[in-house]
Amino acid sequence: MIEEGTRIIMADGQIKDIADVTVNSYVMCEDGSSSRVTSVSKDVQTVYNVTQRTRHRAYEGEPGRIDPLRRQIYQRLEINCTATHRLNLRTLTKPTLENSFKRNHYVVKWKRMHNVTTIDGRVISIPKIHHKDFLMTPEGEVAAKLFLTQLQEEFGPQFNYNLELRDIDYLSTQICQTTMLHYTPLLTGNGILSEFLTGQKHLITPYTLSMAWLLGLWLGDGTTKKPEISVDSIDTNLMHSLIQLGSLWGLDAVYKECPVPLRAKHVRLYYGKGSPKERKFRKDNIFWNILLDLRFKREDDGVKQIPEFMWTEDVEIREALLAGLIDSDGYVMKTTPNSDIFIVSIPTIYPSIMEGIVNIARSLGMTATVTTKSAKQNVIENRQIQCKFAYECTISGKTSLQNVLSYCRSGLKHREPPEEVIRNPVYFGFNIEPSSQKNTVGLAIEDNKQILLENKICIPVCTKQCEKEQPKLTVTKNLKQCIACPRKGVRYFYKDWTGDHRVCARCHGRYKFSGHRCLNCKYVPEAREVRKAVAKGPKAIVSPDGIVVRGLECIRCSGILVFDEIRGPKKINASPNPIMAI
Repeated sequence: MIEEGTRIIMADGQIKDIADVTVNSYVMCEDGSSSRVTSVSKDVQTVYNVTQRTRHRAYEGEPGRIDPLRRQIYQRLEINCTATHRLNLRTLTKPTLENSFKRNHYVVKWKRMHNVTTIDGRVISIPKIHHKDFLMTPEGEVAAKLFLTQLQEEFGPQFNYNLELRDIDYLSTQICQTTMLHYTPLLTGNGILSEFLTGQKHLITPYTLSMAWLLGLWLGDGTTKKPEISVDSIDTNLMHSLIQLGSLWGLDAVYKECPVPLRAKHVRLYYGKGSPKERKFRKDNIFWNILLDLRFKREDDGVKQIPEFMWTEDVEIREALLAGLIDSDGYVMKTTPNSDIFIVSIPTIYPSIMEGIVNIARSLGMTATVTTKSAKQNVIENRQIQCKFAYECTISGKTSLQNVLSYCRSGLKHREPPEEVIRNPVYFGFNIEPSSQKNTVGLAIEDNKQILLENKICIPVCTKQCEKEQPKLTVTKNLKQCIACPRKGVRYFYKDWTGDHRVCARCHGRYKFSGHRCLNCKYVPEAREVRKAVAKGPKAIVSPDGIVVRGLECIRCSGILVFDEIRGPKKINASPNPIMAI
């Protein structure tokens, strides 16, 4: 069962709270088809948080401590469900050939599905790792490679299977690292924009695509008080396209030259022809009416936003809107010459636009992540400029993103359309954390298909076993934690200052580089944090033993930093840079 508050996509493209779904309503399935809800059950059960595994360390480092807004990981994929809810998993099965020099053998490792009996007597099918040894001789190497080829042909690239959340603990650590959930692209749409513009749903014409592009351009560089868009005058292709596409809707793009010519031209979109008095600027302006009527401009505070219906619009409309945003504020990042992956970054100060960009990108089969930048003051042309807190939306993809870039009009961002657009599900690793007792909802549908959540994650529907609370008999494992940072579920750990394998690779690298560590919280500071502590000078601090000592202050916990000059295998017990007791 799923926690109340989780939003799912209905068959008509609307996004609803799962608690508001009723019997005989239709939900959208993974393949874009619709299915009727046959039953709805509700209960209060223990909920577990299934969150996307990420390398984003928003909660660490100096930026997160200074700016509370940067401690959050924005738009992280997650599901909140009960222990008996099934998850659709994929485990990579690629066999490997390793050299075991200690045993003087070649080792071939592969995965195979096995039936396992759980503590409560159920039989589940999970992947397990097997290995086979070959002598480290020329003949043994040939035999190992031949066996490896046979395994690749027999098992394929991955296993796809359903497993209840409580049974994931039966997977080994190495299996967990290669087991993933997925979200899928949305290949159908609601056709709301085309219906508003033309009176007919799903009518994809150059006119509707041009309006979607203009809306994206306004969301990126438009003003909220009038139909005006800032355009880079150096990019002549973009300026020409704005004039050309605006004319399709009777919009006249006009800008005035300033006494001191500026690179950014503020282009006003007038509606109609004739003298300036006869043209419509805000009143009866078709472009301005679209912004207001379709809620691209919020009613309460006038802030720009991407309305939710655009998240499930027709594919071409979503692509054109995203292309307009890229033309206005985005930039295409460089990749290696032989790479077929495109990367685009779009900064924005509006959380509603950030949320819309991520949802639209994922609905098109691309990966999307969000980083942040703190508010600060900059000096631009001898003027003090206050830069607001900003979100950096990074989108990456292959042919799906290349097709979006083909809609771009800027000469620097336009790319040729691909021969074929491939939209595959996107897979991601995950961690599981227990939560608390919460209200949950279970749905049953006619077809044995997976339903789509708002974040495009695909989940199987509930079974009868979900209707009642079931105990999670096994203890969550595979969550060994680094002692120097909050990171959990790390596969490899390295030696710390005591000689035990208890720190992750990142903290291990910091410690080898700087040699500083906190006696109180065991935190390994960054080099810049050490420099700041040195600049502040030593302070009188209480050590973990209760003794008042004098030393550098830890920025994280206000404890005391100690420096180990000799590190690694030759480390001695005595600290070369002792702290001074007072």
